[in-house]
This record gives sequence, structure tokens and C-alpha cells, in this order.
Amino acid sequence: MLIWLGVGFVLLLGIVLGLLVPHAATKIEIWSGASAAPSAGPSSCPYSGGGPPFALQSFEAQESRQLYLETLRLAAADRLFPQDADFRLPTLTVGEPRRPDASATIPAQLLYAIAWIESKIAMGPLDVDWGTIGPPLLSPDCGYGIMQITSTIHNDGGLPSRYEALAGSHFAYNIAAGARILAEKWNEDYFPVVGASDPSFIESWYFALWAYNGWAWINHPGNPKYNPGRGTYDCDADRSDYWNYPYQERVLGCVINPPVVDGRRLWEPHPVVLPDVARLTAPGGALDPDVFWQTFDQIRERMSLELPAQAYSPDLGVTQSRPDRAALLGMPLLDGLPGELELRSSEFSSRGAALTIANSGSGLLAWRVTSTPSWLDVGVQAGVALGSGYAFTNGPQGSVIPIAAAAGGVPEGSHRGRIVLEFDYPDRPSERHEVAISLDKRGAAYYEAGRPQS
Repeated sequence: MLIWLGVGFVLLLGIVLGLLVPHAATKIEIWSGASAAPSAGPSSCPYSGGGPPFALQSFEAQESRQLYLETLRLAAADRLFPQDADFRLPTLTVGEPRRPDASATIPAQLLYAIAWIESKIAMGPLDVDWGTIGPPLLSPDCGYGIMQITSTIHNDGGLPSRYEALAGSHFAYNIAAGARILAEKWNEDYFPVVGASDPSFIESWYFALWAYNGWAWINHPGNPKYNPGRGTYDCDADRSDYWNYPYQERVLGCVINPPVVDGRRLWEPHPVVLPDVARLTAPGGALDPDVFWQTFDQIRERMSLELPAQAYSPDLGVTQSRPDRAALLGMPLLDGLPGELELRSSEFSSRGAALTIANSGSGLLAWRVTSTPSWLDVGVQAGVALGSGYAFTNGPQGSVIPIAAAAGGVPEGSHRGRIVLEFDYPDRPSERHEVAISLDKRGAAYYEAGRPQS
């Protein structure tokens, strides 16, 4: 997460480099055709700690994206996890001067469009089948899942925190994390505003969208890499023009021209009045590149825009029913754990074990490893176990944790330790459980002629 040591210096550095530490980085290369999908995940996460990405499991819902769209609507209204300090929305500030308004919400179409631009509204990569458990979608700069959560996750080489585990493995927490980041950008005093900062107008979110991806020159509409007569981005058109638009215009273009899946638009179009780029980027205009480069301490004063007279607020309630939060999240229930696992190891071979986490309830049971012995390798650090309740799946699917003795450094003999796991539930306190681990490490086997011994 961006640390505001000195706004002007930090922003200048980000602008010069062409980026800031992104709170949610685009991952279009995975699906757009603009470049090939990476053959393997990144080995390090330079923008979020420098360590390797976490080893996570996630669940991919149905191809229609209906479960995700309903979850995005709940997140926009802060109805997903309003009591969870890590994932609830901050109260939006509105008006001029800005003041907190507990009734203000995010237009759901904005979250729909961000999710499509970031991941094509997918929690897993292309090789994870719909309705199954697999690794989460991971971008080359370590953005996780649907909303491509990046800089609020700190990959330091250790085990994931509760926030990191949930945001990286569970679609609902991932969506809630993205909505929270967007709301924080809206509330930030530094960024310019549109009109009287009324969040019910999609046009008002122009600068918060820009900042969601990174308050950087690459997203400035006057950047010469973009054709000033480029028109409106179309989510459902040829993807080859993706890089011809700054991030916020891609998102707003998806609000205007939603994508089509299985012959249907994923959401109802809403007309958005985009800034007049040719006029506003001219010398002296609010989006004049010179203003962006030279007035770090006056960005809000110099770059803010008027709300277009033609703008009007969208109303989702007319055509769409209220999502059922209980059905989306389910009532997960841990279906027992073994008390102990046994490992064996020698110089030349080892016998690992698999710990299976089963969910006898409904929805997704979220879990994470909170501690392990130093001599143990855990193949998956956090994930979700699928229960019942989703009609598009083939039924419950457990989450499997491969466990093995760490390579080298463990002396011969018997070793005892434990794995501690935490289980999170949508509406009740988390639980911790322990599994004892025993390791019997022997010396290397050797042989005499005709008489094998060890």
C-alpha cells in the first residue's frame, strides 16, 4: 500500500517511472490477446514485498458470472462484510466541502466494469474449470483474483495474513477488497474531484478509477501514446485497441458498452459522459499535461472537473432483484481433521502426506496455515473447501494441502511439531485447529553385495 511520506515526492517518483505501486494492476495479457499468457507464475512480487507469491487455492464459479455479479452488487452497497474491519467499506465522503455520508454507495456498474477489465470477472486462470477448485488468477506483478488485488498484499516470503489469505483465495473477500480500495481512492483528499463529489453519478468516479490502477502518467488522458480522437472504448469489441485507452476510460467504456457472454450482456448499459479530452488537455485546461507535471501541491484545485449537465444516476433496482447474501456465502462447516500426520525422510527419498480439508456445510470454507515447524514444507498456504449449495457444481470438493519434510538442514532422528490452521466464517468467529506432525529422518541407505541394509 502506498505510504504518504510526502505526497509530492511520491507522486513525482511514480509519474516519472510511469507507474505507482498499483492497488490493483491490470492483467489483460492473460486474456486479451495483446500478449501471450505467462507459462508460469511470477517468482517474485516486486511491487508488494519482493517475496514469492503465496501458494493459494481458490474456487472458480460458473461461466455466466452471475454469482460474481451478485457479489459485486453486495460489495457496492457494503452488504458483504459490513462488520469485518478488514473488508467493510469506509464511509464515503461526499459534497463540497467533503463530509462522511453513511448512506452513500458505489454504483455497482463500476465494480462490474473494473472486474471485467482486471480479470474478465474470473477468480482463476484459464486452466481452472468453471465450478472447481484451483489456483487463483495471478498476474505477472502479483495481482490476485477477480479484482487483481496487489499492493494491499505483502508477499514477504512468509505465511499469508488473514487479509492476504482471504483476498487471494475467496472470491467474495477478493471483491470486497477491490471495492474497499476504490472507496479509499474516492475518499483521498489529494486526488481531483468531479462536480460536488456525488458518488451516485458514475462520472464522479473518474479520478478514483484512475487512482485505483495507479495515479500515474500512463493513465493520463493527455498522454501522447493515446489518440486524442480515440472515441469510446467498447468492452465487447476487438481487444486489439485495449492499450489505446487509459485505464479509467476502459472501465467507463465497459459501463457504456458491457461485454456479452453466452449471447447476453452481463449488465445493462448506462450512458456515461466522458471528459472532452481535446478541450481539457489543451494548454491551460484541467487535464493539460503541464498541470499534471508541475502542480503536485495543487492537483485537486487545478485538475478537478465540472459534472456534465447530461449526467444522471443509474438505478439498478428497477431491473434486478436484491442478491441473497446467505445463498452467496453459504454456511460452511469444517468436517473434521486428523489428529496427526506422519512423515519419513532420508538423504535420497522422502514420504510426504496430504492433509484434506472438507466442508460439510454450504458455500466455501476459508482456511489458512498460521504456523508450521521450520523443517516442514507446506505446498498450499491458504485456500477454500467447496461445500454444497451452488447448483452449477458437481458437489463438495475438499482442499488438499501437500506436506513434506523440508530439503536439507534436518538432522537424523525423530522430530515432532504441529501445523496450526485458522478457519474463517462469514458470520461467526474464526476457529483454530492443530494437527500434530511427526518426522522420522534416517541416514542414507547403503548396500553390501547380495545383502541390502539400511
